[in-house]
Amino acid sequence: MSIYININEQQEGPYSPDQINKMLRNGQISPESPAWTEGMPNWQPLSTPVFAQIGIILSPPETNNLGSIEQQFNSGVDQDPRRFSVMKAIGDAFAFFMANPVGSMAYPIISFILSPTGIGFILVPLTGVNLLACAKNYYMTQKKMELGELFDFSGAVEKILGPIVIGFMIVVGFVFLIVPGAIFSLWWAFTPCVQADRPTLSFTDSMKESRIAAKGNWLNMLLLFILLGFLQVLGALCLGIGLLITIPVAHLALYFAYVQCKKTD
Repeated sequence: MSIYININEQQEGPYSPDQINKMLRNGQISPESPAWTEGMPNWQPLSTPVFAQIGIILSPPETNNLGSIEQQFNSGVDQDPRRFSVMKAIGDAFAFFMANPVGSMAYPIISFILSPTGIGFILVPLTGVNLLACAKNYYMTQKKMELGELFDFSGAVEKILGPIVIGFMIVVGFVFLIVPGAIFSLWWAFTPCVQADRPTLSFTDSMKESRIAAKGNWLNMLLLFILLGFLQVLGALCLGIGLLITIPVAHLALYFAYVQCKKTD
Protein backbone atom coordinates (compact mmCIF):
# COMPACT_ATOMS: atom_id res chain seq x y z
CA MET A 1 0.00 0.00 0.00
CA SER A 2 1.35 3.44 -0.93
CA ILE A 3 1.84 6.06 1.77
CA TYR A 4 2.55 9.78 1.30
CA ILE A 5 4.39 11.86 3.91
CA ASN A 6 4.26 15.61 4.54
CA ILE A 7 7.86 16.71 5.10
CA ASN A 8 8.51 20.42 5.61
CA GLU A 9 5.13 21.27 4.07
CA GLN A 10 5.99 19.19 0.99
CA GLN A 11 4.24 16.00 -0.07
CA GLU A 12 6.75 13.18 -0.47
CA GLY A 13 6.14 9.67 -1.77
CA PRO A 14 4.61 7.31 -2.43
CA TYR A 15 6.44 5.00 -0.01
CA SER A 16 5.83 1.39 0.94
CA PRO A 17 5.32 0.45 4.63
CA ASP A 18 8.86 -1.02 4.70
CA GLN A 19 10.31 2.26 3.43
CA ILE A 20 8.34 4.22 6.03
CA ASN A 21 9.58 1.89 8.79
CA LYS A 22 13.18 2.43 7.63
CA MET A 23 12.71 6.22 7.62
CA LEU A 24 11.32 6.04 11.16
CA ARG A 25 14.30 4.00 12.35
CA ASN A 26 16.71 6.43 10.70
CA GLY A 27 15.03 9.46 12.26
CA GLN A 28 14.08 10.97 8.90
CA ILE A 29 10.47 11.19 10.05
CA SER A 30 8.69 10.78 13.38
CA PRO A 31 5.47 9.10 14.57
CA GLU A 32 3.86 12.55 14.49
CA SER A 33 4.70 13.17 10.82
CA PRO A 34 1.48 13.78 8.81
CA ALA A 35 0.77 10.97 6.39
CA TRP A 36 -1.95 9.85 4.00
CA THR A 37 -2.92 6.63 2.23
CA GLU A 38 -5.77 5.70 -0.05
CA GLY A 39 -9.15 5.69 1.68
CA MET A 40 -8.28 8.32 4.29
CA PRO A 41 -10.29 11.57 4.18
CA ASN A 42 -7.40 13.69 5.44
CA TRP A 43 -3.79 13.67 6.61
CA GLN A 44 -3.11 12.11 10.00
CA PRO A 45 0.00 11.34 12.13
CA LEU A 46 1.77 8.05 11.53
CA SER A 47 0.87 7.15 15.13
CA THR A 48 -2.80 6.88 14.08
CA PRO A 49 -3.99 3.22 14.38
CA VAL A 50 -4.85 3.04 10.67
CA PHE A 51 -1.13 2.99 9.84
CA ALA A 52 -0.46 0.18 12.32
CA GLN A 53 -3.10 -1.77 10.37
CA ILE A 54 -0.92 -1.64 7.25
CA GLY A 55 2.36 -2.50 8.94
CA ILE A 56 3.89 0.73 10.25
CA ILE A 57 6.09 -0.06 13.25
CA LEU A 58 6.62 2.90 15.57
CA SER A 59 9.21 1.17 17.74
CA PRO A 60 11.54 -1.78 17.07
CA PRO A 61 10.84 -5.18 18.61
CA GLU A 62 12.33 -5.57 22.07
CA THR A 63 14.50 -8.48 23.11
CA ASN A 64 12.74 -10.97 25.34
CA ASN A 65 14.67 -11.26 28.61
CA LEU A 66 11.82 -12.17 30.93
CA GLY A 67 13.02 -15.68 31.77
CA SER A 68 11.84 -19.22 31.52
CA ILE A 69 8.13 -18.54 32.25
CA GLU A 70 7.74 -16.35 29.18
CA GLN A 71 9.87 -18.74 27.13
CA GLN A 72 7.40 -21.48 28.02
CA PHE A 73 4.48 -19.20 27.23
CA ASN A 74 5.94 -18.46 23.78
CA SER A 75 7.24 -21.92 22.92
CA GLY A 76 6.53 -22.90 19.32
CA VAL A 77 6.02 -19.30 18.17
CA ASP A 78 8.96 -18.08 16.12
CA GLN A 79 7.73 -14.71 14.84
CA ASP A 80 9.33 -11.51 16.19
CA PRO A 81 7.30 -9.93 18.98
CA ARG A 82 6.03 -6.38 18.88
CA ARG A 83 5.24 -4.67 22.17
CA PHE A 84 2.17 -2.57 22.78
CA SER A 85 1.57 0.45 24.98
CA VAL A 86 -1.12 -0.22 27.58
CA MET A 87 -2.06 3.45 27.96
CA LYS A 88 -2.20 4.02 24.20
CA ALA A 89 -4.54 1.04 23.80
CA ILE A 90 -6.88 2.41 26.48
CA GLY A 91 -6.59 5.95 25.07
CA ASP A 92 -7.46 4.79 21.55
CA ALA A 93 -10.44 2.88 22.96
CA PHE A 94 -11.75 5.99 24.74
CA ALA A 95 -11.22 8.03 21.57
CA PHE A 96 -13.30 5.58 19.53
CA PHE A 97 -16.00 5.55 22.23
CA MET A 98 -16.21 9.35 22.23
CA ALA A 99 -16.58 9.38 18.44
CA ASN A 100 -19.14 6.53 18.42
CA PRO A 101 -20.95 6.61 21.79
CA VAL A 102 -24.34 5.24 20.72
CA GLY A 103 -23.02 2.16 18.95
CA SER A 104 -20.45 1.54 21.68
CA MET A 105 -23.03 1.65 24.49
CA ALA A 106 -25.38 -0.56 22.49
CA TYR A 107 -22.94 -3.46 22.94
CA PRO A 108 -23.23 -3.72 26.78
CA ILE A 109 -26.97 -2.98 26.63
CA ILE A 110 -27.45 -5.90 24.24
CA SER A 111 -25.30 -8.07 26.50
CA PHE A 112 -27.24 -7.12 29.66
CA ILE A 113 -30.63 -7.70 28.06
CA LEU A 114 -29.92 -10.82 26.03
CA SER A 115 -27.37 -12.73 28.14
CA PRO A 116 -30.06 -14.47 30.24
CA THR A 117 -31.88 -15.59 27.09
CA GLY A 118 -31.09 -18.28 24.57
CA ILE A 119 -30.59 -15.79 21.76
CA GLY A 120 -27.99 -14.00 23.87
CA PHE A 121 -25.81 -17.09 23.52
CA ILE A 122 -25.61 -16.24 19.82
CA LEU A 123 -25.83 -12.45 19.66
CA VAL A 124 -23.45 -11.46 22.47
CA PRO A 125 -20.30 -13.02 20.89
CA LEU A 126 -21.45 -11.88 17.44
CA THR A 127 -21.91 -8.25 18.45
CA GLY A 128 -18.62 -8.36 20.37
CA VAL A 129 -16.64 -9.23 17.25
CA ASN A 130 -18.66 -6.81 15.14
CA LEU A 131 -17.90 -3.91 17.51
CA LEU A 132 -14.18 -4.54 16.97
CA ALA A 133 -14.75 -4.65 13.21
CA CYS A 134 -16.44 -1.24 13.51
CA ALA A 135 -13.33 0.07 15.26
CA LYS A 136 -11.18 -1.14 12.39
CA ASN A 137 -13.48 0.40 9.78
CA TYR A 138 -13.63 3.71 11.63
CA TYR A 139 -9.88 4.16 11.71
CA MET A 140 -9.52 3.05 8.11
CA THR A 141 -12.21 5.35 6.71
CA GLN A 142 -13.15 7.81 9.52
CA LYS A 143 -16.78 6.81 8.88
CA LYS A 144 -18.72 6.57 12.12
CA MET A 145 -20.25 3.22 12.94
CA GLU A 146 -23.93 2.56 12.42
CA LEU A 147 -25.95 0.62 14.98
CA GLY A 148 -26.92 -1.99 12.40
CA GLU A 149 -23.27 -2.96 11.94
CA LEU A 150 -23.37 -4.73 15.30
CA PHE A 151 -25.74 -7.22 13.73
CA ASP A 152 -23.62 -8.09 10.70
CA PHE A 153 -24.19 -11.84 10.23
CA SER A 154 -21.47 -12.34 7.60
CA GLY A 155 -19.17 -15.07 8.90
CA ALA A 156 -21.55 -15.45 11.83
CA VAL A 157 -20.69 -19.09 12.53
CA GLU A 158 -17.00 -18.29 13.08
CA LYS A 159 -17.79 -15.13 15.07
CA ILE A 160 -20.12 -17.04 17.37
CA LEU A 161 -18.20 -20.31 17.73
CA GLY A 162 -14.81 -18.67 18.30
CA PRO A 163 -15.58 -16.82 21.56
CA ILE A 164 -17.72 -19.72 22.85
CA VAL A 165 -15.09 -22.41 22.26
CA ILE A 166 -12.26 -20.25 23.61
CA GLY A 167 -14.27 -19.32 26.70
CA PHE A 168 -15.03 -22.99 27.35
CA MET A 169 -11.37 -24.03 27.00
CA ILE A 170 -10.20 -21.23 29.32
CA VAL A 171 -12.78 -22.20 31.95
CA VAL A 172 -11.71 -25.84 31.76
CA GLY A 173 -8.07 -24.76 32.11
CA PHE A 174 -8.86 -22.80 35.27
CA VAL A 175 -11.05 -25.54 36.77
CA PHE A 176 -8.50 -28.30 36.42
CA LEU A 177 -5.26 -26.34 36.77
CA ILE A 178 -4.87 -22.58 37.26
CA VAL A 179 -1.68 -22.12 35.22
CA PRO A 180 -3.05 -23.57 31.93
CA GLY A 181 -6.16 -21.41 32.27
CA ALA A 182 -4.04 -18.27 32.68
CA ILE A 183 -1.81 -19.21 29.76
CA PHE A 184 -4.79 -19.95 27.52
CA SER A 185 -6.31 -16.57 28.46
CA LEU A 186 -3.15 -14.79 27.35
CA TRP A 187 -2.65 -16.86 24.21
CA TRP A 188 -6.16 -16.42 22.90
CA ALA A 189 -7.21 -13.03 24.26
CA PHE A 190 -6.71 -11.43 20.84
CA THR A 191 -8.76 -14.06 18.95
CA PRO A 192 -11.93 -11.88 18.55
CA CYS A 193 -9.63 -9.02 17.51
CA VAL A 194 -8.09 -11.18 14.77
CA GLN A 195 -11.56 -12.26 13.65
CA ALA A 196 -12.56 -8.60 13.31
CA ASP A 197 -9.33 -7.64 11.58
CA ARG A 198 -9.11 -10.65 9.24
CA PRO A 199 -12.65 -11.97 8.76
CA THR A 200 -11.61 -14.54 6.14
CA LEU A 201 -9.71 -16.58 8.75
CA SER A 202 -11.36 -19.45 10.60
CA PHE A 203 -11.55 -19.07 14.37
CA THR A 204 -8.89 -21.78 14.77
CA ASP A 205 -6.51 -19.81 12.54
CA SER A 206 -7.48 -16.67 14.46
CA MET A 207 -6.42 -18.45 17.65
CA LYS A 208 -3.01 -19.10 16.12
CA GLU A 209 -2.65 -15.47 15.05
CA SER A 210 -3.68 -14.36 18.54
CA ARG A 211 -0.87 -16.41 20.05
CA ILE A 212 1.62 -14.86 17.62
CA ALA A 213 0.46 -11.32 18.44
CA ALA A 214 0.59 -12.06 22.18
CA LYS A 215 4.20 -13.21 22.03
CA GLY A 216 6.44 -11.05 24.19
CA ASN A 217 3.48 -9.12 25.59
CA TRP A 218 2.26 -11.23 28.48
CA LEU A 219 3.29 -8.78 31.22
CA ASN A 220 1.70 -5.90 29.31
CA MET A 221 -1.44 -7.98 28.86
CA LEU A 222 -1.61 -8.73 32.58
CA LEU A 223 -1.25 -5.02 33.32
CA LEU A 224 -3.93 -4.21 30.75
CA PHE A 225 -6.33 -6.74 32.29
CA ILE A 226 -5.71 -5.30 35.78
CA LEU A 227 -6.35 -1.71 34.64
CA LEU A 228 -9.46 -2.71 32.69
CA GLY A 229 -10.74 -4.60 35.73
CA PHE A 230 -10.21 -1.47 37.82
CA LEU A 231 -12.20 0.49 35.22
CA GLN A 232 -15.10 -1.95 35.59
CA VAL A 233 -15.09 -1.41 39.36
CA LEU A 234 -15.28 2.35 38.80
CA GLY A 235 -18.09 1.84 36.30
CA ALA A 236 -20.04 -0.30 38.76
CA LEU A 237 -19.61 2.27 41.52
CA CYS A 238 -21.34 4.88 39.34
CA LEU A 239 -24.69 3.19 40.02
CA GLY A 240 -23.79 0.68 37.33
CA ILE A 241 -24.39 3.26 34.62
CA GLY A 242 -20.67 3.73 34.18
CA LEU A 243 -20.47 0.16 32.88
CA LEU A 244 -22.08 1.40 29.67
CA ILE A 245 -18.77 3.18 29.10
CA THR A 246 -16.21 0.95 30.76
CA ILE A 247 -17.37 -2.35 29.23
CA PRO A 248 -17.05 -1.27 25.57
CA VAL A 249 -13.84 0.65 26.34
CA ALA A 250 -12.31 -2.49 27.87
CA HIS A 251 -13.40 -4.55 24.87
CA LEU A 252 -12.01 -2.01 22.42
CA ALA A 253 -8.74 -1.54 24.34
CA LEU A 254 -7.90 -5.18 23.67
CA TYR A 255 -8.38 -4.58 19.95
CA PHE A 256 -6.13 -1.52 19.91
CA ALA A 257 -3.48 -3.43 21.85
CA TYR A 258 -3.66 -6.14 19.18
CA VAL A 259 -3.31 -3.56 16.40
CA GLN A 260 -0.06 -2.36 17.95
CA CYS A 261 1.56 -5.76 18.32
CA LYS A 262 0.16 -7.89 15.52
CA LYS A 263 2.61 -9.13 12.92
CA THR A 264 2.71 -7.32 9.60
CA ASP A 265 0.48 -8.99 7.02
